[in-house]
Amino acid sequence: MIVVYFILLVGVLIFVHELGHFLFAKLFDVKVLKFSLGFGPKATGFHRGETEYCVGWLPLGGFVKMLGEDPNDEIRREDQGRAFHQKPLWQRYIVVFAGPAFNLIFPIFIYVVFFAAHTTLLPAVIGKSFRGQPAAEAGLLPGDTIVEINGKKVRYWEDLKRQISGHPSESLKFRIERDGKTFERFITPREHVRQHPLGYKERYGLVGISPYFELAQIGISDPRSPAARARLQTGDLITSVNGHPVERWADLAKRLRRNRGQALNVSYLRPGGTVSGFFDLHLLAPAVAVVDPTPTIVAGSIKGYQTGIHSAEFFVQHVERDSPAWTIGMRSGDRVVAFNGKPVTHWELIELELRSRRSQKGGGHTIRWIPFGGTETSGKFKLARKTFTDEYKQEQVRYVFGAHNRLLTKSADPIPIEGRIGYAISESVRKTGEIVGVMTVAFVQLFRGAISSDTIGGPVMLAYTAHVAAKKGWDHFLWMMAVISINLGIINLLPIPILDGGHIMFFTFEAIKRRPLSLRAREIASYIGLFLLISLMVFALKNDLVRYLFTK
Repeated sequence: MIVVYFILLVGVLIFVHELGHFLFAKLFDVKVLKFSLGFGPKATGFHRGETEYCVGWLPLGGFVKMLGEDPNDEIRREDQGRAFHQKPLWQRYIVVFAGPAFNLIFPIFIYVVFFAAHTTLLPAVIGKSFRGQPAAEAGLLPGDTIVEINGKKVRYWEDLKRQISGHPSESLKFRIERDGKTFERFITPREHVRQHPLGYKERYGLVGISPYFELAQIGISDPRSPAARARLQTGDLITSVNGHPVERWADLAKRLRRNRGQALNVSYLRPGGTVSGFFDLHLLAPAVAVVDPTPTIVAGSIKGYQTGIHSAEFFVQHVERDSPAWTIGMRSGDRVVAFNGKPVTHWELIELELRSRRSQKGGGHTIRWIPFGGTETSGKFKLARKTFTDEYKQEQVRYVFGAHNRLLTKSADPIPIEGRIGYAISESVRKTGEIVGVMTVAFVQLFRGAISSDTIGGPVMLAYTAHVAAKKGWDHFLWMMAVISINLGIINLLPIPILDGGHIMFFTFEAIKRRPLSLRAREIASYIGLFLLISLMVFALKNDLVRYLFTK
């Protein structure tokens, strides 16, 4: 099947590319002699009108042969004016550019299918506002709905996120709705910098909000606490206290703060085993407990009551063996209390700082935690750089801390998408433009040496990638086809003779000099281009052999 998937992938993309050349050649009345998918001897074909349509045995490219492309073409009297070289320069530009352009446009149609299938999106409702961050400092609260930013309507969370991310260190005017009333706040997203996988630094803004709020999931670090004596455990999900339903951790924390020593009748759900190996679905067993708070006495007077209940957000659920967290002694069940000298208010802020400083130029990190039943301890670490091979046999890099939490969260109910077709088209154009930008940067970084040349691949990589994507489902296959189509379009625009970009370069010289380049100059340039292209193909094939045949 790998050959079938490869031919399907390459065949569709070549057809789209050559169709661009063909349609505009016909539009400008250029005589098209042959439309071929594949090179080499003809496997099958037919004639229709003045054009031969055929399929070659070597499915590694295609071509549209137009009258007048070859200087040796004989142009009969009835074909005068229809040869490619006799057409105005602007028409020749368009005919050549149309091939890569079709490859760049084609993904829009693929993405429309995906985005049109979306019926709902998360609303722009704040689930959590991080303490000490710009949104919280401006007074934004969980449950607030963002309706406008700088006068632009905001309906979905993805719109809100995009607006904030794209304007670091810029003051933005937020219009917020709360309890049926609207008000405005000026908030400046804090600038953060992360290392992009393509090797450059990426600036983005954050204000410290999330669409998800944590449920009333608890953690226990003291085995002598009232909660532990009531047999509560880390990970338990509280559903009610003294008959009052509880959903959010914030609701539970409020009830605990207001308690004046009364016994707490707690109903909870305890996570059990997984239901299926195909889904991340766990059984939750219901149970009840009675927690008797103990007074906190300072200087002979009661200053409050404590239960030993903490948010599960600060508890480590899993530690990767031999990771930096494991090496400094962190284990499952530990409660993190400080990171880089600051009290921990949200686990997400730890992850944010780790992402922002993963280059380790800051000299590493410090973390303080309390083991279950133990005393507060601390450790210093640097992120471990680990390489691994992904399912496509591409080498990837990740920076590892190794301590993870597992928190149950929830968001506001999704809302229907207004104007689904318009949404699908606009998002498809945006997504295609985004990938074109990323691919362009990738080529620049590759030429600069910031990306290893080992990432270059040839037909074997294409075949293997198509095979893996198809096994994961047709949605993955089509998504991958869209990405490779963009890649093909950009490659063909490179100013290398014999590629479309090389022809465009020749036309540009012709426009500047007001006469075509000499035939000798074009021949020499074409030989150079052919040499470069063959060299690149040999190098890519070498990478393919090393990647897929000589590695485990």
